[in-house]
Amino acid sequence: MRITWLESEKLFPTAVSQLEKVDIVLDIGCGISPQKFIIPKVHICCEPFRQYLDVLKDKIKQSPDRHHIFINASWSEAVNLFPPESVDSVFLIDVVEHLVKEEAVKLLKLTENIARRQIAVFTPLGFLPQEHPDGKDAWGLNGGVWQEHKSGWYPDDFDDSWDIYASKVFHTADNMGRPFETPFGAIWAIKTKTR
Repeated sequence: MRITWLESEKLFPTAVSQLEKVDIVLDIGCGISPQKFIIPKVHICCEPFRQYLDVLKDKIKQSPDRHHIFINASWSEAVNLFPPESVDSVFLIDVVEHLVKEEAVKLLKLTENIARRQIAVFTPLGFLPQEHPDGKDAWGLNGGVWQEHKSGWYPDDFDDSWDIYASKVFHTADNMGRPFETPFGAIWAIKTKTR
């Protein structure tokens, strides 16, 4: 495993520069904001919460740069829906922290089989508390339960086959815009299978 520690403003540009340009992307847990780092020919948006998919479909109607496919499924369902090496790259942006770590580790291993070329994970560094007791999320939708954080992640949670790009200070406010007393960091973990 290679770990690169970066200042917050360099985290995304550095990690994104490592993403391969591919034709088919599986974007698991995309919510209402699918990845925009690369433009594939086919962008599969896999989201367990139907309201997010409905909002997303309306939001990207005017997106002629790629073909979108929408699948209403959880991560655990997705690893069973997609055969081995059926997509080029898999994105898990702000997903792993929403599961109990043991379950996410198991699903991440299964996800590696789906991708032909890369798996890209973005998550807070360590446990960043997040819950919505009233059931409403930061967008005013009914996805509060889907936004709860259940685990925290560190570079050593990924094995030697992953490249880690991390910043110790990244999240300065919670998802409702309230400033943190102490900022939280963030991690990009990228596994490239084509080396």
